[in-house]
Amino acid sequence: MSNSCVRKSQQIMKRPFLLAAELGVHVIWVLDTENHNVLQLAVMNRQEKKVFKLTFQMSHHKNLLLMSKDNFGNNVLHIAGKLAPQNRRHHICGAALQMQYELQWFKEVKKIVKPAYEEDKNSEEKTPAMVCTEEHEKLVKEGEKWTKGSASSCTIAAAPIATVVFAAAITGWKQR
Repeated sequence: MSNSCVRKSQQIMKRPFLLAAELGVHVIWVLDTENHNVLQLAVMNRQEKKVFKLTFQMSHHKNLLLMSKDNFGNNVLHIAGKLAPQNRRHHICGAALQMQYELQWFKEVKKIVKPAYEEDKNSEEKTPAMVCTEEHEKLVKEGEKWTKGSASSCTIAAAPIATVVFAAAITGWKQR
């Protein structure tokens, strides 16, 4: 989404949100068409700062946000286990690094939920770990390919370097 679109949507939504706040309506309960609350949307879109700001600022509402489920029975940890949207993946180079980021994100969200959420099953009878594994299967394979390619490139580059270093060491030793 471009900056001008963001600014325009902020202008459009500013008054309704302010009015809701004035009337004591909790805007955190606004849901999208799939029943995602603002915390779930922030988790889904990898908005790290917003997720932790929301959870720590909403002390008494935090648990309600965290235990909320979408239309598919997914809790916030299931949502964290899903692959990041395409527009949130472009800034990370390489599948292995993307996979590392995805796993770190899942672990961070796991820290803010109750341990029971890890065993919670969605409407497809899948735990958050199962969702995470399935969603990232292709990325894992791409990461393995990338790692093997990088390793062989390093090996190819290492051989001439080792030869030069060895030759320099032998020359230095002979000159003693």
